[in-house]
Amino acid sequence: MDKLSIANEERAARTNAVQTSSGAFNMTERKEPTFFKFEKEGDTIAGVLASIERVSVGTSSKAANRYTVQDLETGEMSAFLGSYQIDTKLRPTDRGRFIVIRLEGEDSSISRSGRALKKYRVQVSDKTVGEMRASGGSASDTPFITDADIPF
Repeated sequence: MDKLSIANEERAARTNAVQTSSGAFNMTERKEPTFFKFEKEGDTIAGVLASIERVSVGTSSKAANRYTVQDLETGEMSAFLGSYQIDTKLRPTDRGRFIVIRLEGEDSSISRSGRALKKYRVQVSDKTVGEMRASGGSASDTPFITDADIPF
């Protein structure tokens, strides 16, 4: 593995390029996904499902699914926590597919700890973005996630 000199590190910070004995590399900073929270009826998130992971939430270390999606227009990543409905409607096999999730409202007849059940509409494309590109579909000109990017 190449070691970077201090000068190379400083140049990389300014130019987004790193020169090593193996060649030059253009660098892109990766940022933490923006957190999205479904708060009111109509709140919607859409994009390509990039990952599903178990995370601890809050001080009680309660486990939840964290979903990360990539916006096809901007390439930006957003993450949100699952709910009972979302967790049962999204599957690991949906990674790489375009999804749309919309908060439809609440069902006050079903509640837990005084909170009404939130009802979600979950839509999942029938093909992955990679399959759409291969067949010449509408995602063929999007430069973001492909099947090759998803190691599952």
